[in-house]
Amino acid sequence: MMGVRRTPVSTVGLSVFLALVSAGGGSAASEEAGVQPRISGVCPPFFLRDEKGKVIHPAQGQNATEPYSPKQTCGACHDYDKITEGWIFQQGRGEAPTPEMAQRYRWVTSPGNYGGTW
Repeated sequence: MMGVRRTPVSTVGLSVFLALVSAGGGSAASEEAGVQPRISGVCPPFFLRDEKGKVIHPAQGQNATEPYSPKQTCGACHDYDKITEGWIFQQGRGEAPTPEMAQRYRWVTSPGNYGGTW
């Protein structure tokens, strides 16, 4: 049986994030420059970047073990601060887990996705 090849980036998570980013429109910088935001919702080819802004290129072994940073990767073209104010990013913020959840999942900080996933 052949082993499963894993990438450092969750394809589903990245797809969801990119869909949300593209739904948010273009960046403030491009709007100020008079550039029309793309309506198609499809980003051009881009490199994933780590939190220091370095390119992650697993096929060439560049920073292959580093986690990607959506802020560095997507924030270059999109208004990252505006996007992360949205409901899906704030889900569960300020809410305590239920007593049952706190007992079962001691590492959970909220009933939503805010503060980590479980």
